[in-house]
Amino acid sequence: MGQNLFIRGGHTNGITCTSADYSQPDDPCAIPIIHSLNVSFFNNEYLNWRQNDEYLDWHGAEFTQGTHDGYVSVGTPLLWSTNDKTAPEYQPLNTYGADYWVSQFYMDCSNLKDGWFELKGYEDSGIGWEGDINQSKCTGTVGGKASYTSNNHMGKCGSINVFEWDSNDCIINSY
Repeated sequence: MGQNLFIRGGHTNGITCTSADYSQPDDPCAIPIIHSLNVSFFNNEYLNWRQNDEYLDWHGAEFTQGTHDGYVSVGTPLLWSTNDKTAPEYQPLNTYGADYWVSQFYMDCSNLKDGWFELKGYEDSGIGWEGDINQSKCTGTVGGKASYTSNNHMGKCGSINVFEWDSNDCIINSY
């Protein structure tokens, strides 16, 4: 089994999150999502793990979330991609390089403070959580600085958010 990356996240600004497994529907920090990334059957791990992944949340798998070859998801799955148009892993949203992980989903932004949400990477082959982040102002066509501080990456709802593992830098572009 190769490397698999996931994200966990939500919003925590002044909110107490639930800590129980499979509590996403009742967790005020969990953000409802609907996956929308168009991928081929070649990406069966990603396709299996995104089944019934209905929240960006700080927990691992959701109660009915898909599994792959008996492996349970540990968050919202990411898909390895490249900007090489000749490769089967090519994703049009990836204009950043040969080794970026992507996900695309519709997100319910109605409960987010000024449209900002938090996320952190999680790797399932023994690395675990990404380290703490000290993000300041993001570059990009949208860019900006989150309206509150966090030790997580801060993304802007409705935008293309680009982060690198354990890096404080960020890019926020419009679609």
